[in-house]
Amino acid sequence: MPATRTAVTALVVLTVVDVIYTIVALAAYEHGIGVVTHDGSGSVEMLNTIVPLGKLSSAMFWLLLLALLAAWASVAKWIIRTRRTGPPVAPTAPVARLRLSAIVAVPLNLIAAVQYLYATTNGGEYMRTNLAVTTLLLVAASVALVITTTAGIQVVRRDAENQQHTAGAEATTA
Repeated sequence: MPATRTAVTALVVLTVVDVIYTIVALAAYEHGIGVVTHDGSGSVEMLNTIVPLGKLSSAMFWLLLLALLAAWASVAKWIIRTRRTGPPVAPTAPVARLRLSAIVAVPLNLIAAVQYLYATTNGGEYMRTNLAVTTLLLVAASVALVITTTAGIQVVRRDAENQQHTAGAEATTA
């Protein structure tokens, strides 16, 4: 069960870090084009005063990458342990939902990242023109990742429950 707990914890951490990263990235984007009020009363300006958004965005990116690698490693460990102890995870509705959401989330996150980087390197006017597209892509990518990690947590937990039931049934028949 430690592999199950580790996988679930890593997926929860990835979800939280991704949502915070999206908020910080959008704040940095809006700050970069001057959409927020510049009298210091906006929450983005207040955050920028406490921690410069450029540095915070960069730190959050690396934290997100670290959380992604940790989640990938812990889920891979869970898969290896699951295959050693019993049959592979059956293709049930949660597994299908996980696969489908991953098929959507991975390219959507890559597209959002490329759009964000392209927009921020082209400067304020381009950023202002593409604010809606970039914002929608970042939010959609974050939502897709949250759905994928939630489906992953459901699959991991359901498999752990099935293994416990199977072990309990074998113990009572032995």
